[in-house]
Amino acid sequence: MKRNLILGSLLLSMVAFAKDYTQYKSDKLVSAETAKELIETNKNVVVIDVRPEYKFLTGNVEGSYNMWRPDMEPKDKRYGEIGGMRASREEMEAELNKMGVTKDTTLVLIGDGLDEYRLWWILDMYGMENIKLVDGGYAALKDAGVKTKFGKEADEKKGNFKFEATSDKDALATIQEVEGAINNPADVILDTRTKKEFTGEDLKKGAVEKGRIPGSVWIEWTEALNKDKTIKSYDELVALFNQKGVTADKEILPYCQSAVRSAHTTFVLKELLGYPTVKNYDGSWIEWSHAAKDGKVKLETGE
Repeated sequence: MKRNLILGSLLLSMVAFAKDYTQYKSDKLVSAETAKELIETNKNVVVIDVRPEYKFLTGNVEGSYNMWRPDMEPKDKRYGEIGGMRASREEMEAELNKMGVTKDTTLVLIGDGLDEYRLWWILDMYGMENIKLVDGGYAALKDAGVKTKFGKEADEKKGNFKFEATSDKDALATIQEVEGAINNPADVILDTRTKKEFTGEDLKKGAVEKGRIPGSVWIEWTEALNKDKTIKSYDELVALFNQKGVTADKEILPYCQSAVRSAHTTFVLKELLGYPTVKNYDGSWIEWSHAAKDGKVKLETGE
């Protein structure tokens, strides 16, 4: 009897503390259970697993496709020495059409809780709306009981997807815009890297100078996560960003090393909190550090 009471209390606690996804300002983020149902009942769903191939091959959702960072990057050297930049609309269309995507397809993006948000940002910037991201990524979806397997991705198909002719300026920050935001009270330049990167103690591959963009506010992207890599509740996120002055009345310009971590923060601010103007700085610290080395922009170090 006592054991049953304890189990009952635990179940009630789990229900009481279950996340309320309706509090978020969009329906882009879904629970693993919701994603499982969508995958199993909707025939026009394409699951994209944004993890390195070696991880994908050791376990993936049945019928899913694999994308990794090189698949989201240009096929040429159009950005010169600045690595990790976004692929073009045409390049992204080609990737999606190999998966049989059409204008009516819903994409379900999964991963390890980070790179799928980079893919979301690129697709969202180019105007794609039918996207769901699984809270907690592949691990959560697997725990929810979705069918998985080992081995290669689904067979290549022929889709006919094409982005609408929309502008990407509302989602993308350039180096000129970021420089113009320094000391502008209407803007917040948001550094989402680690503390050591922010202070200039660490230098990651691709960048050529240590430090940060002057005037940056630091909130590491992981601060928005729970221990299981799911995203924190609406109220927790509001408190996190408001206490650092990252508020909805300002234009927010997130950056990191190469705009992957900052894409996650962009999603949180834009989709979950409903901030009207959030522009991910795609060049991020790699581009800024090269410009600083050439004397074109300034940087800061220290606390």
